[in-house]
Amino acid sequence: MNKKQFLLIYISLLFTAFFSFFVSAEQTVNLEIDDDIQFAGFELEELLNLGSGLLALALFIITAVAYKRTNNKRLIYVSIAFLLFALKGFLISHELFFNEVSWIDPVASALNFAIILCFFLGILKK
Repeated sequence: MNKKQFLLIYISLLFTAFFSFFVSAEQTVNLEIDDDIQFAGFELEELLNLGSGLLALALFIITAVAYKRTNNKRLIYVSIAFLLFALKGFLISHELFFNEVSWIDPVASALNFAIILCFFLGILKK
């Protein structure tokens, strides 16, 4: 990865992170009806996010090993994207173990941008 590509990724991540903290979304809670699907006492959505994070972590390890073996520069971007996706999955599913935190949704949105950017750079790399 040359300096221009690294700088582009770094500036994009800073730009996204800077503006994501200024975005606030207001949620309305309907106290009468609980629409969350439960499985074994946990919300199914959070369990699926945790599973997605674990799968992305496994794919990160596989692509990192593949990069070590082949030295294909595209795999660097793909493995970074999988690592960011795993981080996003773990952040979103944190409510399984901890209380809800308000900054997670904007950070998850910023991670979506970074993941797409990494996959795009992986496609462009020769």
